[in-house]
Amino acid sequence: MLLQFRVKNYRSIGDEITIDFTAGGGRELSHFLIEKNKVKILPVVSLYGSNASGKSNIIDALQQMFRNIANSHTYGENHGFLTVPFLYDASQVNKPTEFELFFVMGRYEYQYGFIASVDKVYEEWLYRQVLSVNETKQNSIFVREGDNIQFAKPYAKFENLTSVVGKKNLALSFLGYQEAKEAKIFNDIYDWISSIFRVSPDWTDIEFFAGMYYEDEARKKFFLDFISEFDPLIEDIQIEREMNKNGETEFRVFTQHNGEKYPLYFESFGTRKLFSMCACIATILNVVGGAFICDELDSHLHPLILRRIVRMFHDKNTNKTNAQLIFTSHNMIVLDNQELRRDEIWFVEKDNRGYTNTYSLDSFKTTKNEIRADMSYGKNYLAGRFGAIPYTKPNGDK
Repeated sequence: MLLQFRVKNYRSIGDEITIDFTAGGGRELSHFLIEKNKVKILPVVSLYGSNASGKSNIIDALQQMFRNIANSHTYGENHGFLTVPFLYDASQVNKPTEFELFFVMGRYEYQYGFIASVDKVYEEWLYRQVLSVNETKQNSIFVREGDNIQFAKPYAKFENLTSVVGKKNLALSFLGYQEAKEAKIFNDIYDWISSIFRVSPDWTDIEFFAGMYYEDEARKKFFLDFISEFDPLIEDIQIEREMNKNGETEFRVFTQHNGEKYPLYFESFGTRKLFSMCACIATILNVVGGAFICDELDSHLHPLILRRIVRMFHDKNTNKTNAQLIFTSHNMIVLDNQELRRDEIWFVEKDNRGYTNTYSLDSFKTTKNEIRADMSYGKNYLAGRFGAIPYTKPNGDK
């Protein structure tokens, strides 16, 4: 599970920002929390803010970190490292981007990060310690500076990899493919990051995606049960496989209404989006765990569907794998003291330099403007009490 994400110098993110997935001290809605070794972890994190505040850039930074880890072992001279520095400040343009992730696997907490530009990885590190609410000794697994990679003693046999890890390649990306007993820790981390994180799919490729997933009867049932709450007219899903002229598998997906089947593209965009989202969510909640990361989760969806999705991640009866949901939204139906904890609500705004800043609703507890757990979050947000709203003059004048 995610514990913390840190990024610096990425698109609109100039100064370092941190999103924390561990619970604060609030006692409200404590049944939402997932506890491991007495560490309380949030199943949901939401990002709210005005247009162009940088919400999407935070989601993109997290996704790009995962993509680089999954794929950078394939990067050659003609493939740039996936990062974009803050472009509107001359002092940042030529500086690298910093990514860092704290996460838990089994009984351990890991700290992994790297500093890179499009052309080069400057630093990379991986540490481990026993997951605990108390401080425990942190052990280095490897530390990289430029072309030099120093491994802790149990992993010293991998030092010969230094010569094959290119300047655009992450060591973890290479180590994840090694076949040795000592490599298991790298295999597990690589598999978790590159495979288990489920990112909102490309809706333009929905027929292949839906066809591949809904051949599984359990996933199909999950979708039909879910969609029946909002559209009981879809009776069934039918999948047809065929081979194209290149020998590749293609799917034809049909919905059934009143005993007749219709091509999937006859359905509304919102329904088609649900086809893909539910496939991911069903897999995460019931099988693999991980995190569902979605920019504008509420786009093309009714507010009640947004609330239903959030509730599935909060409900331990449906969230059987301790999965996490990270999303951006403008819809305030879940900006409510019965739907989200204060530490699950994060606000995003830009300062007068154009730099993205973040802060949680929970952080207001330590100020004179303490936010009570029973107040109306949405109403106070629209009134500007929490910031992170568009600036308009009175009466909407520009």
